[in-house]
Amino acid sequence: MTIRAVLFDLDNTLTHRDLSVQAYSRYLAEHYSHALDLVDVAKITEIVRRIDNGGYPKKELLTHSTIGGSVAFALLQELSWQSQPPLEELSNFWFQNFGQFAIAMPQAENLLQSLKAADYKLAIISNGGHDTRMNIIKGLGFGHYFDEIVSSELVGISKPNPEIFLHTAQKLEVTPEHCLYIGDHPINDIQGAENAGMQSLWMEGFHTPVQPIERKIQNLVEVLDYLKA
Repeated sequence: MTIRAVLFDLDNTLTHRDLSVQAYSRYLAEHYSHALDLVDVAKITEIVRRIDNGGYPKKELLTHSTIGGSVAFALLQELSWQSQPPLEELSNFWFQNFGQFAIAMPQAENLLQSLKAADYKLAIISNGGHDTRMNIIKGLGFGHYFDEIVSSELVGISKPNPEIFLHTAQKLEVTPEHCLYIGDHPINDIQGAENAGMQSLWMEGFHTPVQPIERKIQNLVEVLDYLKA
């Protein structure tokens, strides 16, 4: 079946979530160094990483309705401060700054350039707040490549519900069977896309599938090989 549109997950597909967390943590440590008794980048990174959990926060660790708010609360509780910033300030710091420290997956931009040059329609489907998604995409500098950027907040549907995939295909004016979806999560991404009738490629290395997944890649350059096959 000829592929006419290539759709992507965001975290751990186009952007490396943990490297982004590390970059953000270093910036936070530098920004608040004057207010901390001890600037411990490793501890800050551990706290942010634990709450964020690769973009899939555990409900029992969320003290607030957002990752940013929960990260801020944990930092205030677990770090030694000379002068604590308000919770709202530290929470807003996440929303204002996390995206600009997004680290792209290797070869991500080269792939997008190649796909665009070959006239594929491109889209992102990502669970989460739309402003947060857009901030990350802006930080990556990738926004201009995409015909559609769809978030669960924007449409009120979350992956793995097939409807969010079908909605995006409709926006692209491409039938699902002519769409290829790439993502790292076996359920949210791969099962969701396939239940919508799309082809899929699983990005290995971030989640362990319950059952083996046949079509998989270890890096984004393999997408071009799949399309040429």
